[in-house]
Amino acid sequence: MIGRRSLLLAQILVLASIVALPLDGSARLAQEQPENTSDTVYELGDGVTPPKAIYQPDPEYSERARKKKINGTVIVAMIVTAEGKVRDLKIIKSLDKGLDKQAIAAVSKWQFQPATKGGKPVAVHLPVEVDFRLY
Repeated sequence: MIGRRSLLLAQILVLASIVALPLDGSARLAQEQPENTSDTVYELGDGVTPPKAIYQPDPEYSERARKKKINGTVIVAMIVTAEGKVRDLKIIKSLDKGLDKQAIAAVSKWQFQPATKGGKPVAVHLPVEVDFRLY
């Protein structure tokens, strides 16, 4: 009897894990929520207009990266809220630990005119490139 309960519990946990996995490697589960939920996060396209940056301070170079003359791009994924604020930042393409931290620090301060769907502000997933170039 205990063995069957353990097996059943294990099967439920496996099913719960499968349901929680993103379908294509990106966080799409938020899209499956009903549209009237204020927590819905959309992907761009299908009538969703992109947000527009209104405040975008540049990142600072880390001293180590400057000395090593590291140039390149860090890609940061984030959610831009319906209020135009940034949350849930994540490095998608790393360049250097120090520059990754500087990219996150800068992007966390960015502000946007929010994305819209049907003329109403909505939250969206948004990847951005943060360039580091020494001239």
